[in-house]
Amino acid sequence: MTSRAAHEEPRLKPVRHPWNFTAAWLNARTLSWAAGFSIALLFGGLWLMLRAKPLPRRRVDFPAPPQLNAQISNAQDRLKANPQDISALVELGTLLFEKGKDSYVDAISDLEEARELGALDPRVFYCLGIMYQEEGLYPFALTEYQRFLRHYPEDKEIRLLAAKLYYRMGLFPEAVGEYERLKFMSPTDPLVEENLGLSLWGAKLMDRALGSFDQLKTYGGEFGRRAEFYKGQIALEAGKFEEAADDFKNVGIADKPLTDIPSERVYTGLGMALQKLGRWDEAKAAWDEVLKVNPKDPKAQSALREVNRRLAGAKKAKKP
Repeated sequence: MTSRAAHEEPRLKPVRHPWNFTAAWLNARTLSWAAGFSIALLFGGLWLMLRAKPLPRRRVDFPAPPQLNAQISNAQDRLKANPQDISALVELGTLLFEKGKDSYVDAISDLEEARELGALDPRVFYCLGIMYQEEGLYPFALTEYQRFLRHYPEDKEIRLLAAKLYYRMGLFPEAVGEYERLKFMSPTDPLVEENLGLSLWGAKLMDRALGSFDQLKTYGGEFGRRAEFYKGQIALEAGKFEEAADDFKNVGIADKPLTDIPSERVYTGLGMALQKLGRWDEAKAAWDEVLKVNPKDPKAQSALREVNRRLAGAKKAKKP
């Protein structure tokens, strides 16, 4: 989904330590700390922003709900007669999959058994992949998607899901490879371009990531505004605070919030950049916006105390 690396979990850990602002905010040690915090923040949040479409359409024409239970009973009867009836196991597993999450345990059991008996029906891989993903068993889901894609290599929806799981598991080069293939298939899809940029960022291919986000900007609208946010985070991480401040301002969060990127994240990045530039009045305004959304945010509270201290010191220095 913002280094994120496109994309929070296994190896993406949320920031657990409060910011430590001191009078030495602008010294080299603090600069090093800020860069480290920025990186941790990115790793903690980018997975949430990795853009995704809903789960793909079903590969099977399932019966309407009134017929579902009857067909399940029919498959069960066939299995009573022959417990190793592969086609009955596949049918039962896929029907239970369609019935819903409460039936996933039984569906997985039937489909796994069918595969052990030699089933190669792509529906097995498709249904298992979706169920494993929804249950949070990402490595298993990825294995099933890979099997499914051997049968349908141009299936865009499943390849998108596989790419996202690579990213989610911290396998950023693999995610890049999947999104590059998707871009070849759909060269003008901004969703693919955005996820490619996030994955390149995760793989620390920064020049290519910036190029991807520049391309994303050309789509305008929310895609363009999110590209500005990503570029601002990269600039902040690199210590290019003037660029970062400009990028965060270009997000235009004051006019309209972004989908998937909380406003306080934009204002946090802007506040950090402005504070590094010593633009205390502007930094105060940014931190005030963060606290409007989350009045108890300890990081923003600490930052604002430091900003107010700086502003008070500046006023004192002006007095004759």
